[in-house]
Amino acid sequence: MSSKSRPRAGHSWYGVKTLYRCSALGRPKATDRSYDPWVTMVEERVVLFKTRSSTEAIRAAEKEARAHAKLDYVNPYGQRVVMRYLGACETFELFDPPGHAREVFSTTELVSKRVPDRLVIDRRMGIDEGPRPSLRRKKFLNQEFSGILSRGV
Repeated sequence: MSSKSRPRAGHSWYGVKTLYRCSALGRPKATDRSYDPWVTMVEERVVLFKTRSSTEAIRAAEKEARAHAKLDYVNPYGQRVVMRYLGACETFELFDPPGHAREVFSTTELVSKRVPDRLVIDRRMGIDEGPRPSLRRKKFLNQEFSGILSRGV
């Protein structure tokens, strides 16, 4: 192991969760049955950082989040898709180094015992997107990889 790859004393691994929102801007050039003009997409990411403190990890994550949020491309409907960092992050110190089956992020929340499990799942994991959710997500695909929609249905 070279001295550059050896961990520095006093550094720990942190998983930092950040939130983003994607929107499609402008009028679509064409639409199909999958097109939903009222939906935006929220992305939740957990990225690992090796720093001296939680505060340092958050600072590094916010810098990385701003770079990640520079996403800008055209969707199959001819709209510009942009992402913005919502300015929210949460950190978790890993108690073991990263590896197979290691916990990289954990968070807890107090919830009334009257709240049904399904509501907890919907809120934490994203609401049920209905049948064929991948079609509703077409609005957030990059036309470079997914093609251009040339006419509506």
